[in-house]
Amino acid sequence: MEKEGQKLEYKCLVRATDGKKTISTLISAKDQLKFQASYATVLRAHMDALKKRERKDKKKAAEPEKKLDPPKKRAPLKKPGSSTAKLS
Repeated sequence: MEKEGQKLEYKCLVRATDGKKTISTLISAKDQLKFQASYATVLRAHMDALKKRERKDKKKAAEPEKKLDPPKKRAPLKKPGSSTAKLS
């Protein structure tokens, strides 16, 4: 796409906030890879402050379900119209 003899260059708006301060920047298509690499470096540098989530083992989580009382067995259903009395 051209606009009055100039090529139109696409840009991406990136916004970030820490709750108090907000920053934003425009990234051109040709600088996208450089920005992505720099952004990844910053993220990795600050990941050490995160706490690891406690995960439950799948086996341990499934065991309490098995220990529950098994459902009681029911007597087989009788067909309508059939009688249990013996005819003599």
